[in-house]
Amino acid sequence: PEMASASGGATAGKYTTIPIAKRRYYGRVQEAVHEFLLMGPAVVKGDMTDPSVQNFFDVNYTVLVEAKRQDISGQCTKKDGNCKGKEIRDSRYNDMKASMYLLGNAFRINQTKAPDNLPTVQAAKKFFKVMDAMEKQVVKKPKTNDTKAQQLYLEALDILDVYLDLVELPPTDS
Repeated sequence: PEMASASGGATAGKYTTIPIAKRRYYGRVQEAVHEFLLMGPAVVKGDMTDPSVQNFFDVNYTVLVEAKRQDISGQCTKKDGNCKGKEIRDSRYNDMKASMYLLGNAFRINQTKAPDNLPTVQAAKKFFKVMDAMEKQVVKKPKTNDTKAQQLYLEALDILDVYLDLVELPPTDS
């Protein structure tokens, strides 16, 4: 008998991608949405100097990957004797962009359709476009009466609800 061959790659198995991606990215997207909503009250007041707004965009604020010790069974094998790993930090917004894109991309029905044609990815990109504008507006010179940032936030909130519906997550007002 001849041997059977299969690719066994990421595409093997018709039902694997969406459930696995959901498990992997739902938590990250939900955490990001939570922090996005936390800055709502400050945005409504127009205060972009508020920590909730600044922290959301601060690339040194959120710890994405905890530092791990890099010794082997308690023995440090590094020449400099330093076996403490470094934590990886980024802004909650940058993590939100990555996880929303990856989750949106998981909703592909087949491998032939380009990710950018997916409604989920299109909604995510629309959200990023508005939020990138907001980020530019509030990071360099935050104001305390910023109507432009308020408008961008509200626009982003509407798009976010469309996205959350498409990826089967509860809306922002739930």
